[in-house]
Amino acid sequence: MSQFICIGKKSRKDVPLTFLKQKGEGFTIVELLVVIAIIGFLTAIVLVQTGATRKQGEDVAVKTALRELRNAGELYYNNEETYEGVCDTSDDTLAESGDFKRIENYIDQHNGPDGVIGCREEAGAYAVISSLNLGDCWCVDSEGASREIELGASDCRAELTSIVCP
Repeated sequence: MSQFICIGKKSRKDVPLTFLKQKGEGFTIVELLVVIAIIGFLTAIVLVQTGATRKQGEDVAVKTALRELRNAGELYYNNEETYEGVCDTSDDTLAESGDFKRIENYIDQHNGPDGVIGCREEAGAYAVISSLNLGDCWCVDSEGASREIELGASDCRAELTSIVCP
């Protein structure tokens, strides 16, 4: 067993400070620029992903509003015993009355500046379609359908040709 005997205090000068950089050492301007470029590149990737995620969230809001619209249509039918009044037949959009206008305004806020809402109705049925931010359309109808419609060369309103979702 070895023993250590402290004869005297060592001064700070006697302790080597190997963890400190020696004079003249440091980061060069090239190294700093490389690090800044890498950070900028990673930031750009994150910002692009955030934009796509935001659009997905907006699409979920549109789909949810369309499901709420289907529920409002059923409540309307229970009160009026007809679906006439769900759509504004003069311009094939949702009616101005009741929950329909509120839901249409909500959808307009979330489906982007080029968003489209189409509505078709007859006494016994209706169908509503809306564009989504990431491309295609979403359709709900009085038969209970709620599904994505792949958009061809036309717009969403052109896809809705009857009172049921295509």
